Amino acid sequence: MIICPWKDIGRYEAVIPGLKEAVELIAGLDNLEPATYPLACGGRVLVQSITTKPAEGALLEAHKNFLDIQYIPETTETMGWAPIEKLTNVKPYNDVKDVWHFEGECDLVDIRPGYCYVVYPEDAHAPGVHREDSKEYRKIVVKLPCK
Repeated sequence: MIICPWKDIGRYEAVIPGLKEAVELIAGLDNLEPATYPLACGGRVLVQSITTKPAEGALLEAHKNFLDIQYIPETTETMGWAPIEKLTNVKPYNDVKDVWHFEGECDLVDIRPGYCYVVYPEDAHAPGVHREDSKEYRKIVVKLPCK
């Protein structure tokens, strides 16, 4: 997993194919209305409206074919993270949605406004969770094929 300010994500272009295209698309967005934007590299950019769920008992997800870059432009997001080898698989892999689900102990990490995090196939994550009170916000998720 990588956590960094969004303004610095470009330093990973050499190791994340398709990143430059995604960053350029996001820079050109006029608003953060929920939408999906396809990328020529086979990935996509999703602008999402999120309502958080309780961290306690939340399932973690992981992807086999895509990495996620989750960019939090305006608020703080709490997310859960753990390496998948430390977790128990509780739902079989869905190859159509490229997702499988896990349960187990995870670290809760606060991602500050203007930051992003990159999760690879070995990173189980529970995005958009809360410790106490639910909240709503917009975020941008970039899904890029793993090569």
